[in-house]
Amino acid sequence: MKKLLIITALAVAPLMVTSVQAADSSTKITFAKDSYCGSFTGNIRDGKVFRLWLMPDQNLIIRNVGDDQINVAYVTGPNGRLSGDRYDKENSYFIQRKGNHHMKVYGNSSHSAVEFCAY
Repeated sequence: MKKLLIITALAVAPLMVTSVQAADSSTKITFAKDSYCGSFTGNIRDGKVFRLWLMPDQNLIIRNVGDDQINVAYVTGPNGRLSGDRYDKENSYFIQRKGNHHMKVYGNSSHSAVEFCAY
């Protein structure tokens, strides 16, 4: 009987364990109705991860609209890291697959202004 209880407990134990997912600590970017852009203003000196749902064949533009310098550390999508082009005050990425995309952006002051556009 004791052996049966142990076997039953071992069989049921995995069913009782719930999976815990890490909370998504990224900041969601939303667009106003009929707009192609959303923005963030604040402190990104230590880096901040932003999240944006994008569709295939869109062009993502991350633009510095403030007075400081920004650096886009990475942009990732459902297929992994994206490579992009850097221009004067903006970075451009071509989106190949729909889904959440994450962008880590750094600023060099305590007040930055960043615009995210998808065309």
